[in-house]
Amino acid sequence: MPKIVDRAERRREIAGALLRIVAREGVEAVSVRSVAGEAGVSAGAVQKYFSTKEELFRFALDLTSEFLEQRWKTIDRSGNLLDLLLRLLTEAMPLDEQRRAEVIVVNAFTARAAVRPSWAEFIRTGYDDMHELTTQYIEAAQTEGHVREDLPAGDLAAAVLALTDGFANRMLTSADPAALLPSLNTAVRTLLAP
Repeated sequence: MPKIVDRAERRREIAGALLRIVAREGVEAVSVRSVAGEAGVSAGAVQKYFSTKEELFRFALDLTSEFLEQRWKTIDRSGNLLDLLLRLLTEAMPLDEQRRAEVIVVNAFTARAAVRPSWAEFIRTGYDDMHELTTQYIEAAQTEGHVREDLPAGDLAAAVLALTDGFANRMLTSADPAALLPSLNTAVRTLLAP
């Protein structure tokens, strides 16, 4: 009897292999063969589940969002909403191999989006969604008195996202990424505290 393979799970395993390669060796090391070797499948199997390398990268990018959302579900939600926001932001920082790979993949996609309109739309939609979610969060925090109310929530959300993108990129090249967390905390609190 032939082995039954869960297609969705196999796609996730292959995309996870891509993330591990990126974290270890960078985007340049990604090929059908290298991903196949990392995933323990044949190159033909990779091509069976992903018709193009771009499709594989897109799926891996989606997977990074899924991983972040899963981490967010485990965060202690008690206390001040500004404190909670900092805990949520910390989960997006490249503080371990998994999160480092996620940030590298997002950066690789963003760089390619600068010259590929189809990728730009994909990235823009993701950033727009994150901006909307962050704006809603900040509006709720403003209502609770946990975040300053003198500036529009949308402007504050854009600033928070730019700050976190910058810190994430800086952490990628830092010898001690966690050492930058107090600075991130200070920057976000300075920006948002009432």
